Amino acid sequence: MNKNQKLILAIFIPIIIFFIALIIANSMGVTCVTTTEILSEDDPFYELLGSVSSSTSYTNDPFDWGKTWYVWLLSLVFCCFFEYKLFADKKRNINN
Repeated sequence: MNKNQKLILAIFIPIIIFFIALIIANSMGVTCVTTTEILSEDDPFYELLGSVSSSTSYTNDPFDWGKTWYVWLLSLVFCCFFEYKLFADKKRNINN
């Protein structure tokens, strides 16, 4: 590989690794949010739902470091290993 090809790979492969890690971290960083609302007797949904109404929603946060730190660490390790192997000097031993 020549120098330009190495440079192109050095830029685009880490970007691809980042987006793969982002997709994985987005599925790992799901948070369940439950909201509870106390209804009054004047509310039209009081007879249907009772005195308490609750709803559950899910939010995705790929940068929730408490849940996704290992995904980002592994992606960083893969990027560093790739860059190291790409730019490592491969000197040949001529004295065989």
